[in-house]
Amino acid sequence: MQYVAVVVVLLVGVIVYFGYFSPKRQSSRPKSSTASNVISMDRHRKAKQSAGEQPCSSCKKKNGKLIFYAQDNGTVVGLCKDCKVKAKKRDMMPL
Repeated sequence: MQYVAVVVVLLVGVIVYFGYFSPKRQSSRPKSSTASNVISMDRHRKAKQSAGEQPCSSCKKKNGKLIFYAQDNGTVVGLCKDCKVKAKKRDMMPL
């Protein structure tokens, strides 16, 4: 009689175990592998490379590379090679 009780308890335990870990219960959990907050930096690098030329702060022309200078009030301006003379006259420090 004790063996029958042990077998019945084990059978109930197996049924509860498989009922708790059933496949349909696992599918209701959110999948962490599909949702991600990680941003790929490849897109950012490509966008940064293809940004184009910046306009000069003084003449507004897009003349390739700019030289950045600090003004007396602390602001930064980017000047082209043609406007470099203006920066020298105003004693602006290159960055």
